[in-house]
Amino acid sequence: MTPFWFDISDLWIGTFFYGIYLVLFCICIYILLRRPHNLGNIVLLITAVVLFTLSTVQAVINLILGSAEIDNLNIAFDQLEAAGNIIYGVNNVVADGLVIYRCYSIWEKNIYVVILPIISLLVTSVFGVDLRLPSSPFFALSFATNVLVTALTAGRIWWLYRKARVYLKTDVQRRYLSAIAIIVESGVLYSATVLAYLILGAIPGAEIAQGPIFQMLTQVMGIAPTLIIVRVGLGVNVQTSSRNTSTDVEKGRHF
Repeated sequence: MTPFWFDISDLWIGTFFYGIYLVLFCICIYILLRRPHNLGNIVLLITAVVLFTLSTVQAVINLILGSAEIDNLNIAFDQLEAAGNIIYGVNNVVADGLVIYRCYSIWEKNIYVVILPIISLLVTSVFGVDLRLPSSPFFALSFATNVLVTALTAGRIWWLYRKARVYLKTDVQRRYLSAIAIIVESGVLYSATVLAYLILGAIPGAEIAQGPIFQMLTQVMGIAPTLIIVRVGLGVNVQTSSRNTSTDVEKGRHF
């Protein structure tokens, strides 16, 4: 495949995934606006808007850069590319910050659990914003952060489920399992895309295929946490349940 067709595929893939994100974002906003305007939902709403706005700007920049390469347009290529990279880094911080916050909430606001992910996020943000640094550590750290936070969050919910399933009704059990599934699926969605990007970058001669994967990453970065927001908006939330699990278990022992 020639570089021209790679440029075309970049635009197609970027547009396709942006369309998916647009639909998901609209559903997300619709759900959150219909729910009570408490602090938690307001935070989710603001985060969703910020993520989508950054992804939209990134998509526009990628579209301009891709069109310029295809049509040989004379534009400030380096400046636009640098701006796109910075926006990507900021978007990554917001997206990872959201999943770390969810993990923190599931662990009943135990700050010690998320110290390592927070440190990893801070280091990742430095590599993402400072254009003088290599990009590989940025993607590797982002991958590690997502895998760690996904494991911590899903592991906590699974532990709560195992601890209290004897005393839980069937529908509540399904809620726990559904929460585990969506967290793992969202984490795998982004982590697998990052891993593919890193693998292609490590294979000699395969670097050109990183372009389409990067276009996917630009949108998947927002799609993955937005999926969690949608499920939280639909009521798939075990945060409150996790705070009451210990009490439920204690009550069950008296029966």
